[in-house]
Amino acid sequence: MSITKIYSRKVERTTNFTTLENLIEELNVFEKQIGWSLHEILKILEEKKADSLSITKEKPFHYFYARLSENTIIIRLQTSEQENEFRLPITTFKRKH
Repeated sequence: MSITKIYSRKVERTTNFTTLENLIEELNVFEKQIGWSLHEILKILEEKKADSLSITKEKPFHYFYARLSENTIIIRLQTSEQENEFRLPITTFKRKH
């Protein structure tokens, strides 16, 4: 008989509202934490060179996932403490960067 460890966690979801400017700022902060150019990655989606992209950094844990959905980029930012998911209209992204 073989035994393996199972890791599970329950996540409580909450919904909040913010401005698009605050979302851009959150991306900027996350970008500095992991040391990668997330805006360059988002540009790949904006130019439709890919449908989705994900990056993981193990120590400290950071996870970035972005997916193109029609005229919106769906973004998930995750650290060991929290996970945030939001939608950023491509037109807003183009205007800001």
